[in-house]
Amino acid sequence: MEKFDRIIKGALDVFLNEGVKSVNMDDISISLGISKKTLYQHVSNKGDLVEKAFKLHQSKILNTINSIQEKKENAIDELFHIDEHVCQILKNRPPRLINNLKKLYPSVWSILVDIRKKHLFSCISQNIKNGKAQGVYRKEVKEHIIAKLVINTADAIVDEDIFPLTQYDFKQLLLENRIYHIRGIATQKGTTYLENKLKND
Repeated sequence: MEKFDRIIKGALDVFLNEGVKSVNMDDISISLGISKKTLYQHVSNKGDLVEKAFKLHQSKILNTINSIQEKKENAIDELFHIDEHVCQILKNRPPRLINNLKKLYPSVWSILVDIRKKHLFSCISQNIKNGKAQGVYRKEVKEHIIAKLVINTADAIVDEDIFPLTQYDFKQLLLENRIYHIRGIATQKGTTYLENKLKND
């Protein structure tokens, strides 16, 4: 299992540095310092390797979100901390990586989207519930509706046809989206908290 984990993590590093389109199994085996025979003992083909690697990648992101939410801090601070950590994970991804995943490995992308949407729906809904209890979000906000809107907005942010990384700063995209979201659901208390946070940061 230790060798399998090392192979998947190493392959993920290669994909995140080089993308998925141009990298082949020879490149992976050379990068990891193992034979292709050894590589194929752990995965059946490149598609299988891509799936396992990006499931690991997604698991890292979701675990990061979970660890932040477990701190049970102010709901607005929580969203900013999530963005900061997600930005660190995603900011250096190769251009067209997401689009190439969608195009070349649609079944893998579909699996990743399904896992992500289910997890994020729960996380966003809980953040809104906490924000209501803290008085920073409006009581009448329907978290199940807002959560779906947030998820679909997040899809747009990582869509490189809409926001190509050669033209947009990913950190700025996250910030603008976060401010837009919070202003839409915040109470006066929440808006004041947000304004003070933006000034101090």
